Amino acid sequence: MKHGWIYIGLLITFSSCAKQKVSEEEMKKYIRDVDNGLRQSITTGEFTVEATYQPTDLFVLRELGSSKPDTASLKKWYTKYGGHYYFILSISKNGKEAISPTQMPYDQFSDLLQTVSFRMGEYTNMTTSKKDTIPLADFIYNRTFGMATGTDILMVFDKKKAAETDWVQINLQELGLGLGTQNFRFDRKRLDEAPEIDFNEAN
Repeated sequence: MKHGWIYIGLLITFSSCAKQKVSEEEMKKYIRDVDNGLRQSITTGEFTVEATYQPTDLFVLRELGSSKPDTASLKKWYTKYGGHYYFILSISKNGKEAISPTQMPYDQFSDLLQTVSFRMGEYTNMTTSKKDTIPLADFIYNRTFGMATGTDILMVFDKKKAAETDWVQINLQELGLGLGTQNFRFDRKRLDEAPEIDFNEAN
């Protein structure tokens, strides 16, 4: 009987470590639920600044497209994307893109456009509970020409530099919108333990 209890205990431990398999839509719903700790927002005046974690599986799924997933292709895309943390930084003003010629004088818009297109590394970094600073590894500004509800920037950070920390914090300095410095702190385990997409059901 003693061995039986040990077996049950090991089974429970293994099950608790296994990540939940979900569909793409279920993954996106999980991310949107603020109780899961992958999405944070700050409102200041007319502006809302939001940081949302993007699990690696979303990028792998995008690369796979309509192709049937196989071991080789999954390994290829996980190798490409698996070493980084990805976050979407979204800045909106009254529910519209904050950086837009309709929201400000053209000279200001032009300066901010240059910043979010080429200079975000000067304004954003990540710090950890171990007091390490992780620079922005890459970023992509998604220009939608006023058709979106926010100005979106994909931010990329080296995951290995954040290993074994309790939390990671994204620090956004003043960009020129009068927002001041904004910080978004995420529990690292919650990032790493996010569900995985069931690729066999995705296509």
